[in-house]
Amino acid sequence: MKKGELQLNRWHFKFGLIPCLWMRSGLLFHFGIFKMIAYPSEGEIITKKHYKGFWLRYEIRNGFEINF
Repeated sequence: MKKGELQLNRWHFKFGLIPCLWMRSGLLFHFGIFKMIAYPSEGEIITKKHYKGFWLRYEIRNGFEINF
């Protein structure tokens, strides 16, 4: 397993600030406790049908998004 790799049927904890090139402020805060139940198809983004748990993302400039 590589560092940061998401594994199926295992609980994960994510917390941090990610630099984002598409925003002027350049930062995205993220926090989550979740379990991957399926991988998305290649080129598809991860949606609620792919995981169980809680995920919070906050774009420091543009507002926030909460997913349950």
